[in-house]
Formats: sequence, structure tokens, C-alpha cells
Amino acid sequence: DDKKFYLKLLIHFIGDLHQPMHVSREEDLGGNKVKVTWFGDETNLHRVWDEDMLDHYGMSYTEIADNFPKLNSKEVKAMQAGSVLDWVAETHALAIQVYAVTKDGDELGYRYMYDHFDEVKQQLEKGGVRLAKMLDEAFK
Repeated sequence: DDKKFYLKLLIHFIGDLHQPMHVSREEDLGGNKVKVTWFGDETNLHRVWDEDMLDHYGMSYTEIADNFPKLNSKEVKAMQAGSVLDWVAETHALAIQVYAVTKDGDELGYRYMYDHFDEVKQQLEKGGVRLAKMLDEAFK
């Protein structure tokens, strides 16, 4: 039971570290205090990146993964390079970009989705590939 619990934590933490608002600004609680609208509904920046864009896309995680281009071994190795701290720094850099183009009170919709959904998909892909690396290392 402990191993299952720790595995669930690892999966959750690796996923979270690839969501830019999870490694962003402490003073606004990772975008939770940045109020925006998403297709007319009141929400916050954190939720847009954590749920709203994925929900709006209308595909399950499995469907999204099935539609990713297949990575070759060189691409996988490049994605898995570096340490967890390097991955956090990379995601934080994305958070800085998000804050640069999204302000409190913004009305977000199709244009925002078009401009940023590829980043969401890329972060999901990186999280999965990097989780696989960690699991491979843990269970060798």
C-alpha cells in the first residue's frame, strides 16, 4: 500500500512540475489570484492552465497521447536530459512567458487556446516521458 501511495505521489508531482502555474509566483498563489474569463466564464489563470484548456479541447488524455507524433530515441533522450531541478527551471521559464501575455481581467478564448495549447500538449508529453525515465530508474 505504501508503494502505491508513493507512486501516486510521484506521478502527481511530476505532472505538477510541468504545469507552469505550479512553479510560478508565490504572491498570486500560482495564478490563482489572476482573475480572467475563459469563454465568458469567470476563472483564474491557474485553472486555465490546469484544467480549462484541456477540458475545452474535448479529448481524453489517452486520445491526446494517441495523437502525438511518435518520438524517436534521440528525441526522448533530449526530453529526458537534465535533472528535476532543470525541468522545474524550464517550466518556470514557460510561466514567465505566460505572465508576459496574460493579465488580470483578460478575456480568454479561441485565440488564447490557439496560441498556447501546443505548449500544454508539449508539457504533458514532457511530463510523461520524464516520468517514464524516473520509473525506469526506480525499478531497474
